[in-house]
Amino acid sequence: MQRGLAERGLTQTRAQVLWVLGGAERMTQAELAAELKVTPRNVTTLIDALEETGFVRRTAHPTDRRAAVIVLSAKGQKSFARLQSETTEFAKLLFGNLSERDLKTFQGILHDVGTKLTELAKETGGR
Repeated sequence: MQRGLAERGLTQTRAQVLWVLGGAERMTQAELAAELKVTPRNVTTLIDALEETGFVRRTAHPTDRRAAVIVLSAKGQKSFARLQSETTEFAKLLFGNLSERDLKTFQGILHDVGTKLTELAKETGGR
């Protein structure tokens, strides 16, 4: 995965930004920082790099002169579409032979494990 991303000029973190923006279409840097659970400074650095390489654009916020709205450029949209397609193909490769019933069971188990991990993280303070 890292090799494939690197060939496109992306890191895992930058690809994650594209993934989040692709699902939301547009976000402020503050919203993006909250979604990624990183500091606003980290997002600024990420957006600077993604803007410099042509994946995103900063646009004016319609009501807040201090905020910028981040959107995918045409290159970013194309990369997001490719990420979606590759993720779908990989999921088909992994789970394509499962019956609908088995897939629902698996999803339920994943949900339960995720819930338990979240609870444990809260109890231990994220350690």
